[in-house]
Amino acid sequence: MGEHELAKTFRYNQIKELGAKVKLGLTWTEVKGQLVEFTAHDHSHPKSSKIFSELERLTSEAIVHGYECDPSWVTRQLKEGETNLSVLCGHSERIAIAYNFVEEPDTKFIQVTKNLRVCGDCHQLTKIIAKIRQCHIIVNDANRIHHFNPNGQCSCQDHF
Repeated sequence: MGEHELAKTFRYNQIKELGAKVKLGLTWTEVKGQLVEFTAHDHSHPKSSKIFSELERLTSEAIVHGYECDPSWVTRQLKEGETNLSVLCGHSERIAIAYNFVEEPDTKFIQVTKNLRVCGDCHQLTKIIAKIRQCHIIVNDANRIHHFNPNGQCSCQDHF
């Protein structure tokens, strides 16, 4: 077992032993005057098939532009059939961003609010999406407000 896997297993076991409850991640976004809430891997929205198709498209575009998923942000053991990418792609902020593009494909401004801190992998992906789609994406997370610019930079200068 490599150091990364060892660290992940240690963190997972610590959480389990302490009986710590993991806070449910929620993300909200408003499109066309409608406030929508998403959880991780949320398929409850009537347009979820379109949303996840768009999310897959965004991820594929990002991979072409240099995105590589960072497995260090996966905080639990993978279930059968899961990959690090499939777990990370289910984060609620990614779903909310994809939803915005489903509702307004040429949008130049997206704003989402998340009750937890954005993970580093989602941060990296959002920078690339903002650059590819040439739009501003605001992510208000538990720690700060991130303004992802069309030049692929974030206002936090990657200090999150």
